[in-house]
Amino acid sequence: MMRKLIPAFIFMVIMLAILTIALFNADKIDGEPPTANQPLISQTSKTITCQATAFNAYGVDSNGIDYGPGYCIVSSYSDIPLYSLLEIDQYGEGQVMAKSAGLEKNEILVWYNAPSKVDMFGQQTVKVKVMEKGDMPIDSTSNPNTTNTPDK
Repeated sequence: MMRKLIPAFIFMVIMLAILTIALFNADKIDGEPPTANQPLISQTSKTITCQATAFNAYGVDSNGIDYGPGYCIVSSYSDIPLYSLLEIDQYGEGQVMAKSAGLEKNEILVWYNAPSKVDMFGQQTVKVKVMEKGDMPIDSTSNPNTTNTPDK
């Protein structure tokens, strides 16, 4: 008879432990759980209008960062921090990998993998949403104070 009660006893002990933990941590719960309609990214992101110009380059820049999808260069005078993650109209997602003193404050260069795509994008006015500050790429040996730009 005792053997039949052991699983029920273990179940009750586990439930009591879970209840105790939940009660002691109830004050740390801050409101409603996230829903499917809530964005994952902070609503504090800012949007600016920029003059975007497409460019094409291969290899690595002088900071040791590979040119590739999402590689963006902003002006040294821009308020956008280095390595920020961006959402750019007519382009998609990007990351600021370099700054250039050769650009005006609201200019941005966006990388494309083929000269024909560069010609198609050309130069256009776009909305740039600064999503959040990103991290320096792991394979980079770059110095954040270094500026770099390919020829426009």
